[in-house]
Amino acid sequence: MVPSRILISGAGIGGLCAAWWLARLGAEVHLVEKAASLREEGYMIGIAGLAHGVLDEMGLLPRLRQFAIPFERSLYLDGAGRRIMSLDHGRLMAQLGHMVVLRSDLAALLYEGMRDRASLQLNTSIAALAQDSGGVDVRFSDGSGGRFDYVIGADGFRSATRRLVFGADQDCCRHLGLWAGAYWLPDAGQLEEDMLTYAEPRRMSMYYRIGDGRIAALHIWKSQQEAVPPALRRATLEAAFSGSHARVRQGLAHLPPQDELYLDAVMQVELPAWTRGRVALLGDAAYCLSLVNGQGASMALAGARCLARELAVDSSPAALLRYQHRLQPAIQALQQRGRKAARLYVPDSEFGCRLRNLAMRAVPQAMLARYFMKSAKEEAGVAGGLAREGRLHLPQDELA
Repeated sequence: MVPSRILISGAGIGGLCAAWWLARLGAEVHLVEKAASLREEGYMIGIAGLAHGVLDEMGLLPRLRQFAIPFERSLYLDGAGRRIMSLDHGRLMAQLGHMVVLRSDLAALLYEGMRDRASLQLNTSIAALAQDSGGVDVRFSDGSGGRFDYVIGADGFRSATRRLVFGADQDCCRHLGLWAGAYWLPDAGQLEEDMLTYAEPRRMSMYYRIGDGRIAALHIWKSQQEAVPPALRRATLEAAFSGSHARVRQGLAHLPPQDELYLDAVMQVELPAWTRGRVALLGDAAYCLSLVNGQGASMALAGARCLARELAVDSSPAALLRYQHRLQPAIQALQQRGRKAARLYVPDSEFGCRLRNLAMRAVPQAMLARYFMKSAKEEAGVAGGLAREGRLHLPQDELA
């Protein structure tokens, strides 16, 4: 029996998915989201393996396929614009069963499926909470309050819910030595392929044609900087890529306003415990993998499904502990892989970059494709073990 009143903080992928499942199991679900609308940042996310299974179980996969971004070929260049290699990316993704969609499209589908069964309050966050053996008393940022059986913090890797219950960010956020910046550019036909990458020592610029008149730009660079004030986002990104290829500089000359530019450190969240009493963390708030893994959305979906299943079996706080114990081994393995990948993601030196480029040029494309497939399958396999633990069965009329 699912407890009757559940509060979810954060209307991202994990929060919306948890609301979808819990509402269908009969819970009274309330979501609060500090933003003024369902947020669109996050750009593109990969859907494969475990995420495929969860979305298929929800009946959303056929509709999501309609929003898939059709990547075919990718081109890798060095900082001077010299060709390193090209890759038949579309064929590779088809072999892996991999699909790329916009985060906003997936969020919209999830919201559409739960909006008539759960409430969503925007411009609102949790200001304070206090729990006892029977529930959690919550005060919201607008001054209102309520009592809930459980609170789920799904409010991202800088989670306010986590700070209130589990402590300061510096106690659990591991800096991977990288920063990331992302924004949209108009598609004026300037890309030779669907994906274009400029790989340089200590930095990398990637451009993706997404088929709706826009290009998604993503920059990764080496930096141990802890934080950047919002007013300095543009200047920080421009300084990090000063002297880069002319096309990179041209894109930077058309940066959007500060509040439309994503800029943050690449971090992992490492918590020994994701639950405390009647409060549980979900997705990036509990176990941010970082973008070098590419499994964030998948594991948020898996976590939401797992948490709902455990609460359906037993509505006591022990259900939250079972959710953590079931998911945590896969998360720890993925995080370990992510830390290794972060060290190799962007070579430190000119020599290291040239060595990497020479190796990529020399290796036959078929061999590179096998390497990428092996790596992706290994990573998906770590997470995919969860899918073999059984499905959360619901009556078909409840899923309609």
